[in-house]
Amino acid sequence: MRLFHERWRTRVSLLAAGCLDGAEREATLLHVESCEDCRRDHAASLAMLETLAADPARDASLPVPVEFLVARVKARVDGAVQSRPFRFLSVAHGLGVAALLFVLVPMLVSRPERRNPEPVASVAPVAMDAEALRRLERTVAREQAVAYLNDAQDVLMTVAAAPRACSLRDRHVDLSEESKKSRELVARSALLVALDDDSVASVRPVLDDVDHVLREVGSLDPCANPEDFLRVQQDLQERGLLMKMRLMSRELVG
Repeated sequence: MRLFHERWRTRVSLLAAGCLDGAEREATLLHVESCEDCRRDHAASLAMLETLAADPARDASLPVPVEFLVARVKARVDGAVQSRPFRFLSVAHGLGVAALLFVLVPMLVSRPERRNPEPVASVAPVAMDAEALRRLERTVAREQAVAYLNDAQDVLMTVAAAPRACSLRDRHVDLSEESKKSRELVARSALLVALDDDSVASVRPVLDDVDHVLREVGSLDPCANPEDFLRVQQDLQERGLLMKMRLMSRELVG
């Protein structure tokens, strides 16, 4: 009985992803209503898909062309096979599962309409030596750090300026936009590529300070208590962060 029940669990996952219709969907819905384990699995799958849909990485643009990433992954796989031949199957399996999830998860979350498949043009392999790839990674790391510093500077300059009065509470500060943008920037910082690269090592302490202050701003109430706001302003001033951010941006731009 357990073997046949595994088929239901597979259908429950497909149901949560919106991949069932007609009689198969109705039958699976009836089973979910009558089976406590499958109800729990169905709820967990829905929660996972909602989390994936909210992940900022879904909308992030790739920092380098896809063919370069393919070349890099292939080089690392080849190296793993040569150095650890007995682990080839586990490496290949892991990459296969990751590739399958990379393709299927966005499709399942967005639930596109069914259509006839279009022919996919083949991509010619791109040859790139290790030094060229290294130069590309350094360039990407510097460009991303500069863009992040510029966007963070816009938010923190507003925080450092004269506060706006909050219309909801007397003698409070309106930080609704700054608080929201700060949280978005903190989430975005996790997506930055290769910030441990030597080319951006000099700005790492500044980036850490920026992250700290942005977290402070993001934690404030949209209609902030003036004492809390002044504390963040003082922290920003004591660190001399705005000047450091300008200097670091200029250094990275070269």
